[in-house]
Amino acid sequence: MKSYTDLEQSKKLGEILSKESADLSYDWFVIGKEYSSIPLCRKYIDDELPCWSLAALLNVINTNYYTTLYHDGVAWNIDIIHHDNDKDKHNVYANTPIDACVEMILKLNE
Repeated sequence: MKSYTDLEQSKKLGEILSKESADLSYDWFVIGKEYSSIPLCRKYIDDELPCWSLAALLNVINTNYYTTLYHDGVAWNIDIIHHDNDKDKHNVYANTPIDACVEMILKLNE
């Protein structure tokens, strides 16, 4: 099972989320001029790409929403309701819990 955001997701989230909310980071390889394929278990530092685990993504979402993440036998679902407005509800389906959280964060950012 996917344990953290991939490079593409990390790049997208890096544009909209605080880098301090990430709990992992992809190291930059100067020789190959690309990021590593496996993140390091450390907070983001300069010249690295922030990366988020499932726990970090849920922490970002839970800041303003009550969150339910579950598998319905077909896909992963994430349902959220805003803390202050129970009419502000959203739902996303994805193949993995990480993908569901990323899609939800991107949806909320729109």
